[in-house]
Amino acid sequence: MDFIAIDFETANANYSSACAMGLVAVKDKEIVDTKYFLIQPPSLKFDEENIRIHGITPEDVKDAPLFPEVWEQIKDYFKDNLIMAHNAIFDMSVLKCCLMEYNLEIPKFDYLCSIPFSTPACRGKNVGNSLEDRATYFGIEIENHHNALSDAITCAKLIIACVNSKKCETFQAYRKMYSRFLPVKNFADLTPLKSFKNRYKKIKISEIVATTDSFNKAHIFYDKNIVFTGELQSLDRKEAMQKVVDLGGHVKSSVSSKTDYLVVGIQDKSLVGEDGLSSKEEKALELQRKGHPIKIINEDEFKKLII
Repeated sequence: MDFIAIDFETANANYSSACAMGLVAVKDKEIVDTKYFLIQPPSLKFDEENIRIHGITPEDVKDAPLFPEVWEQIKDYFKDNLIMAHNAIFDMSVLKCCLMEYNLEIPKFDYLCSIPFSTPACRGKNVGNSLEDRATYFGIEIENHHNALSDAITCAKLIIACVNSKKCETFQAYRKMYSRFLPVKNFADLTPLKSFKNRYKKIKISEIVATTDSFNKAHIFYDKNIVFTGELQSLDRKEAMQKVVDLGGHVKSSVSSKTDYLVVGIQDKSLVGEDGLSSKEEKALELQRKGHPIKIINEDEFKKLII
């Protein structure tokens, strides 16, 4: 195989609580095999935030196989193949914690994160690091974000798109071309993370649906694409998104040439840099320079428009 892409979802803050896994095999830049598993975690304790994001409940997995049964079906994929994942430290930590939970033998394989892998193909562009940001840049649609198989497929498609964007005939040729930028690591050497807090900070936009079917078509936000960036001070982000869709607007997760408004809140400079500009705002400014009529507004301006 060129590589195997994987993705996990977890039941709670413990990395050993895998409740779903997606696996995608790629050969000669083509997806040749996919597998999806629901997994019964060691405990059926699910955090509400995790359920809100991936939609998996204790009822869904109470009769699912435990991780050792799933591992028995997939372990051969981890022999002599490069394993890839987006934000790989998370998925590799989940895998290792699950193996350790059941005292299973730790395999020796190399892994690589698709964030540094895709960075050379995005160089010079203002593209965020999230799977959604990178997929959007290459025109890849995530059919069901936070479904483990859908995200693994998206990761695989992202990697293939990067290889093709540099006109490399093979996956291996791309790896060789950018080898000094691609930190391949050995799984056996990984010291896994054990638990996390607030992994999911993003709001699932698909859950924001209009509470009315009667819209004022004359409103400035009607049928317009709205993107948010930064922290709003007087409104909860989800509340602000709800107001947009109730006015007939469309909330989007990333800036593109189809964006009509970018609503800018307070930025954390430790994350975005001293200029205070997020990648979304930089992208909007770049598109403005190219002639796209994107309006960048602050929170006060947004509040005046939704009255």
